[in-house]
Amino acid sequence: MPESSTALRHADADKKDDHVLVEEARTHVSKSPALQLIAELVRKLRASTFSWWTPDVVRESWGAAVRMEWFAHRPDLRQKITTGLTGLAPKAARNKTPLFQAELIDSVIEDGDVTVKQFDDAFDPADVAAYAPVVEVWQRFRERMPWEQDTPAHQELVAWLLEALLASQSSLDGVTRKPILTAHAVRTTIPGKIWHTRIPLEVRVAIDDLRFQREKVKPTDPFHSSHDLSVATPAIIAANIPLRELTRILDVAERAMAFPAYVPPRGGSVARGGDKPAPSPEPRAEVKGDAHGNHPTTPPGADDATLATRGPALPGAPATTARAGGGDEDFAFDDDDDGKKSREAGTQLSGKR
Repeated sequence: MPESSTALRHADADKKDDHVLVEEARTHVSKSPALQLIAELVRKLRASTFSWWTPDVVRESWGAAVRMEWFAHRPDLRQKITTGLTGLAPKAARNKTPLFQAELIDSVIEDGDVTVKQFDDAFDPADVAAYAPVVEVWQRFRERMPWEQDTPAHQELVAWLLEALLASQSSLDGVTRKPILTAHAVRTTIPGKIWHTRIPLEVRVAIDDLRFQREKVKPTDPFHSSHDLSVATPAIIAANIPLRELTRILDVAERAMAFPAYVPPRGGSVARGGDKPAPSPEPRAEVKGDAHGNHPTTPPGADDATLATRGPALPGAPATTARAGGGDEDFAFDDDDDGKKSREAGTQLSGKR
């Protein structure tokens, strides 16, 4: 993992003034698009009202003792947080250990003097991105998000996330950055079969119209994936393609951010915090051959994502495949000749019936 995506540890922090530490933290975050994204994600989730990501849920994952240890090299931050939540005088608060400060904070929460939301809000998202284990924050988000629940609120969140991954400017003090993902990576990570069956017809027609108009005005200029996404915006994509399918894009984003690949917990995604449980997959029928001993080309146990990517197979016709990935990875779609063969094979199959 690049150093810019790891938790900041100041060299000789006890010999540096507070303003120097502040500037080092700001520089650390400004150099890393991944850290900026995590800060923006923390802020976005706090502003939402999801039952699977509440201040109580977040505190269970990262309590006061854990958080104050993040800021072990930042006595100024720990003093500010401790004073703000407990009322302890600034000098007394600054001289205390992270553990003492955490226990004091926990005591005022348990006694009802401070709410868990106030506790969570006391930690600035940019500071969290600079000092917290950002990979853990990202993976906890992926784990808790109920991807099978395509509700408007969840679709809005994913649309926002796609925009953030494509953005060339951070919402943190207007910091510019290199986009984490290109439009090409986003567009090609979505398998063609899913794109053409899920994106509304009128949107795909509008993309064609834009292509023809651009070819007329600028005949020598190529038509890029960014032009596709200028019509089929992240909001349209998230509203029409199942969110579970869009996790492919997050897989690609992890590689771009040099994060370890996310491994879902055993049993798949689990709805939390009172959300409607995700439906269990229906048992699949045993795959048997026909009277002539022929077997379908789809293997038993293939999941829906595989079927959606490959499409129905016809005897003698090449299967349409797409490799999930972005950027430099290509996709193998049927060309015109293969499509003709598929139709001919389909006609022959119908004739035999």
